[in-house]
Amino acid sequence: MDKRFGYVKFWRSKSTRLRIAGASRYITHLTVLAITLVAVMLATANLPQAQSAPLEKPADTSLNLPIKRNTTAYPLPAPVDASGAGVAIDESSIVRSFAPISNTVSADNTTIIAPISRGLITYTVQSGDTLFGIAGAFGLAPETVLWSNYGTLKDNPDFLRLGIDLLIPPSNGLITTAQEGDTIAIMARRFKATTEEILKDPVNGLRDINQVLIAGQQLFIPGGQRETVVWQIPKPVEVRQTTTGVKVYSVGTCGEVAIPALGTGGFIYPANAHYLSGYNFSAWHPGLDFSGHMADPIYAADSGTVIYAGYSLNAAGAPVGYGHYVVIDHGNGYQTLYAHASQLFVTCGQQVLKGTQIAAIGSVGNSTGPHLHFEIRRGGIALNPWSILPAP
Repeated sequence: MDKRFGYVKFWRSKSTRLRIAGASRYITHLTVLAITLVAVMLATANLPQAQSAPLEKPADTSLNLPIKRNTTAYPLPAPVDASGAGVAIDESSIVRSFAPISNTVSADNTTIIAPISRGLITYTVQSGDTLFGIAGAFGLAPETVLWSNYGTLKDNPDFLRLGIDLLIPPSNGLITTAQEGDTIAIMARRFKATTEEILKDPVNGLRDINQVLIAGQQLFIPGGQRETVVWQIPKPVEVRQTTTGVKVYSVGTCGEVAIPALGTGGFIYPANAHYLSGYNFSAWHPGLDFSGHMADPIYAADSGTVIYAGYSLNAAGAPVGYGHYVVIDHGNGYQTLYAHASQLFVTCGQQVLKGTQIAAIGSVGNSTGPHLHFEIRRGGIALNPWSILPAP
């Protein structure tokens, strides 16, 4: 048989054609699969590498209030001049002449104090701030903020006012100024602290226990404490008696004032509200801050004689933060004080009956909102008004 005939028969057989068709389909599938795999690999190679999202920084639970804008951390400077000799410094040089230690800025442009930084901080008082709120925001006791800012607050939290800068230490204690002849040991005894804590705190930048302190040098006393200095309201000084036996007193800018015994000994609330919107009575707050709206009435808590009505000034004529205020002497050892008034309706020497409207509630002086600061004093000593006023 012709071989060509055999080949033709083979190729034309049905089984052969089926086998060839199946093989072709298989090869086609393999080819398509290979091309698809190559295309996927090429596309993957050209894609940017996936990146894991950064971990969100956990909230700083050490601060329970947001730290407002214009808050800056500063190291405590060493008081030296260009020659290296010691010089006195004031508070303004600390808060304005040195670069921040470490701050971070959040997305809403609010400055947050980095907890790893240890240094003095200046905080700008904002609307609605209180001593408690500011201290709480930095995890400090209110006394620490109060004691560290005597030049501004005079140990009275009612002297807060918008825009002032407060020095904030890194932990509880106080910031103070060395006097001539002071040593680290003397400072430790004065403020009931230890020399070791004062010496080793990096805020102070001290070298050794025998280092000479310069008058005016400011130090942070960790754990330190002191007595709170309560500002004294005008104290009448007897100068003479009238023919009727009424005593006449000299009371500062009011001049001579006759003060008869008009007080009944029973006191009423000096405002319509019988609850607080600010500070309670304490060793460092000698009165009560009653709630009120602007221009609400202020009443005389008992009958007496006005011995001061005007803007609060100390003996040197400098403002002391109470704004417009009234002091009534009741002629029986008691005096009452009504501060931060928006208007005064009485004048020096005027005699008023219990319940008379003497002023209007305001926010004048070192105040961050309308309220009435009210004090009761006997013999110059601040008393807790809650123990004298009737039950609300």
